Amino acid sequence: MKILSIRVVNFRPYREAEIDLTDRDGSVHIIEGDQGGGKTSLHTAIQWGLYGGAGPKSNYTKHWNERAKQAGEEDMSVRIKFKEGSRNYTLIREIDRFNQNQQRAHEDITLIGDTETYSGEEAQDRIEEILPEELKRFFFLDGERIQDLIEEDAGEKVKREIETVLKHRTIINSQDDLEDLLEDRLIPRRNRIEEEAKKRDDILDEISGLREEIRELREQNEEDREEIQDTKSALEENRKELEELNDETIERINDLESDKTSLQSDKVKELSDLKESWEELRYQILADEINETKSDIIEEIKGYEDSLADIERNEVITGLIEDAKQGKCPICGTEGIDHIEQHDTEEYDKEESEELTEKVVELREMRDRLESVSYPDHYPVDHQTEIDRINEEIGEKTDKREELLDELGGVPDDSEQDTLENNIKELEDKIRDLEGDIEDREEKIQQKEQNIRTLESKREENASNQELQKVNKKIDAAQTAIEKLNTIRNIHVQEKREKIKSEMNQVFEQVAQSEFMSQRYEGLDFRGDPTDEDSYVLQLIESDGETKDMANHEPSAGESQLTALSFIFGLNKYARYSSTIVFDTVAGRLDLTNSQAQGEFFSKLEDPLLLLVTDSELRDLGEAVKKEIGAHYRIKPDGKDSQLERVN
Repeated sequence: MKILSIRVVNFRPYREAEIDLTDRDGSVHIIEGDQGGGKTSLHTAIQWGLYGGAGPKSNYTKHWNERAKQAGEEDMSVRIKFKEGSRNYTLIREIDRFNQNQQRAHEDITLIGDTETYSGEEAQDRIEEILPEELKRFFFLDGERIQDLIEEDAGEKVKREIETVLKHRTIINSQDDLEDLLEDRLIPRRNRIEEEAKKRDDILDEISGLREEIRELREQNEEDREEIQDTKSALEENRKELEELNDETIERINDLESDKTSLQSDKVKELSDLKESWEELRYQILADEINETKSDIIEEIKGYEDSLADIERNEVITGLIEDAKQGKCPICGTEGIDHIEQHDTEEYDKEESEELTEKVVELREMRDRLESVSYPDHYPVDHQTEIDRINEEIGEKTDKREELLDELGGVPDDSEQDTLENNIKELEDKIRDLEGDIEDREEKIQQKEQNIRTLESKREENASNQELQKVNKKIDAAQTAIEKLNTIRNIHVQEKREKIKSEMNQVFEQVAQSEFMSQRYEGLDFRGDPTDEDSYVLQLIESDGETKDMANHEPSAGESQLTALSFIFGLNKYARYSSTIVFDTVAGRLDLTNSQAQGEFFSKLEDPLLLLVTDSELRDLGEAVKKEIGAHYRIKPDGKDSQLERVN
């Protein structure tokens, strides 16, 4: 990727700036500026144009030019023209509208080729093919940051850098693909199959449990059916016994017994009537005396009643006379009567009246008692004759009953019949209950069999142990492949280790020219054996062949920069990509001698080089760089912003 031109609009301090790197004889291009003038921003703009930034929020808060924001200019863009092989490309990454409310902005990318135009992800993928983002640290250098490659724990990082440059991308991608296959598909599938296998086992256990329950239900049904047969046999026996109790002879015996009971009742009634007849018979014998006494009593009552009437008459007359004596008529009420006829009256005796009244009451009671005397309709002899007849009939029925009992062999009592009837009812109820239980169990059996069929279907849906074995084999194969690819990577890196060491020592020899560096150090090396975990930690080799104890004696900033620079440019020889190298803060940590040595090294590079330097850095790089300068731009202040001015 040979960069031909760069145009920046409203990016950080640049409202609008353009760099043209074409039609120049030299291969070293210079962007010169003071500290804080915008060199690093230009470095960032190139990387943003190629690979994008940290997201919409960063675009708004970090990249958008402040004056453009205040002026309402909502466009921001970086346009890079470059050549890859024989093809020309124009890359445009832009934002045409910022969301002021959310303080964010989304970027769009377009890549225009000689014959094709790409946009969005397709454009980014094409950039990745030309120069992968993971390689940008080898082509977009920052003198302040490359020093982290020589830190004590940077061995793994250095190893990754080597692998990246050696284009282990295919191997790494294969490993990543295999690991993704493991993590995203095979291992989840194995987990799913194991879970399904567990479900299968659980389903089998559940099916076994259901089948055991069905077996127990069927055994219980068989036991109940046998019990029903036994119960039906007992029921038939009880019904037969009851039928024997209810045959015609028993009915005749019961009829005779019922007749006897009825005759006994008649006999009791006749005996009661006989008793009453004997009691009434005495009144019949004394009937004349009773009638005579009753006549005397009636006559005596009449005499007493007449006496009472006379007494009451005298009482009334006496009252009238008393009224008349007062000159008043007791009948009409006329007053002033002069003469009253004298009547013969006896004096009213109250005590005598009461005695006579009591005697009348007593006599009336005696009369009523005599009148209530009843005489028998039948004489005792009639009742006795009926009783004799009843006794005779009872005897006949008793004899007949005994005769029938002799034929039957005895008669059961009522309790035996009740017992048989109760037994029959209980046996019938028991049969119904048992049949109901059997029917309920049959329904349960059908439901459980349906559940078994459902579970068996689920079991078929779940993966088998055979599938688990297949997946495990695939997992083992993928893990083996990852291990083998990792082995290949390590072997390849180890094979290149000495060659890379040789190349970086050649660079170190060219750039480390100061008296201090050249006399103190003879070169660089990797720590330890290639198979060690920290085998790629960079080490300075002192002139006596001993390794500098960089852990306890931290190298200076200059030593660090020269070491890292030597590693990067030594490793670049094996990079299967090429690009214009953009280098920021080139010699800020170097003395004059080493800066000039670095300048001579830069002037001999085949690939173009864009250096972002201060005026002192440019001066210190020396005449070798100045002879190779192609395009030269100086950053000029423009208020709070910056602009680029071409230097002739």
